[in-house]
Amino acid sequence: MPFRFGGDAVHVYLTINTVFAWKFNGKPMFMFIATDDTDGNCVDPNDGRTHMPLRIADSIEALSDAAGGQAKEIDLLACGDLNSEDRPMTGCFWAPELHVIGGKLSVLFMPCFDGPRVNPDGTPNDRAGKPDMWTGSCHIMQLKQHSDGTDFDPREPENWTVPEPILDPDGETLNPIQRISLDMTVLCDSGRWYYAWQQVGSIWIASFDPARPARLTSKPKQIVVPEFAWDNMIAEGPNAIVHDGTIFLIYSGSLVGIDYTTGLVTAPAGQGADLTDASVWTKLDYPLQKSGMYNGRWQLGTGHGMWSHDEDGNLIYVFHNAEYEHGRYGGRDAQVRRVHWSKEGMPILDMQTAEELDPDYAGVTMEVGFFDAD
Repeated sequence: MPFRFGGDAVHVYLTINTVFAWKFNGKPMFMFIATDDTDGNCVDPNDGRTHMPLRIADSIEALSDAAGGQAKEIDLLACGDLNSEDRPMTGCFWAPELHVIGGKLSVLFMPCFDGPRVNPDGTPNDRAGKPDMWTGSCHIMQLKQHSDGTDFDPREPENWTVPEPILDPDGETLNPIQRISLDMTVLCDSGRWYYAWQQVGSIWIASFDPARPARLTSKPKQIVVPEFAWDNMIAEGPNAIVHDGTIFLIYSGSLVGIDYTTGLVTAPAGQGADLTDASVWTKLDYPLQKSGMYNGRWQLGTGHGMWSHDEDGNLIYVFHNAEYEHGRYGGRDAQVRRVHWSKEGMPILDMQTAEELDPDYAGVTMEVGFFDAD
C-alpha cells in the first residue's frame, strides 16, 4: 500500500529518506530520517537553515505528516555544525541512512560546505562562500553508548558523535578529482563489510572494518555504470538486501526529475564472493520502477529507494517521487510501499493496491467450536 510522507504537491518537504526499525534498549521504535527538499532546493533550503531531521515513533504510520510526524522532528544536525575536521557543515545533509555498524546505531550522509573561491580546474566558483554541493563527501556519525553497552537516547543530538568524513585506506578523500561522494550505504556478506556509494556518476564499493567505520580497508572499485537509455547520465543511491541466497542492490538511474528510474544488480550471497569484483555482479537491463500510473494517479521520477521492514516484519520499499503542479517542479515526496516477489524471484515494486489481494480471498469465514473442559 502506498504511504505518503512529506508536504503537499508544491511545498514538498522531505526526500532521500530512510525508514528504520530499531530497538532502543529493548523498546521497539521506527525512525524516519531524510533530506530537506523544500521547493526542490536540497542544497541550501530555508535561507541558510539547512538541517537533518529525525522522526521517531511507535509505528510507521505515526511518522507521517498526516499523523503529526513533522511535530516529532528532532534536528540531529543544523547549518554551521562542525565535523571532526572543524569544518562548518553549511548545506545538503543528503541521503541520510540509518544502519547498525559495529553494534552502534549509525547515520551515513553527505554534508556540504561553503565553496572555495576557485574551483579545482582554476575557474571562478559561483558558490564561493555559499553551500556548494561539489564540496560534499560521505560522513558517518554514531549514537553513543553507556559503559554497559546500552544506548544513549537517539532523540538528543548531543548523544551522537561528531560526524567524520569516510576516507580511503591511505586517509585520502574518496573522490579527489571531482571531490563529491554521496549516497553511501552498507552491506555485509560472508562476514565482510562493505560500503557502496556514488561518485563520478557511478556506483563504487569498498570493504571496511565496522570497528573503524570512517576508514576503508580496500581501494574503491566501480561496480555499476549507467549504460542504457533508462539509466543514462548517472547511477546513484544504492541499497541492498539479501533474499533467497541473492544480494539485490537497487540503484537509481538518470538525473533526479521525471526521468528518474530504479535499476538492479545482483550477486550471490553467503558464498564468500568478493563483492569488490565487478564481475560477480549481474545487471538487469530494464528498470524495476519508473514513472507511471499508480492507483489511478501519476507518480513521476520514482527512485532513490531503500529496503526496510514494517511492524509485522514484511519487506517494504521506501522511495521518493517528483512532485509537479501546473508544470512547476516542487521537489520530492517520500513514499512507502510493500514489496512482493514474482515466481521468478524478482522484486515487484509497482504492484497496484487492488492487485495485492485476489478478490476471491477478500472474505474470511471461520467456525469456532466450544468444548466442555471436563
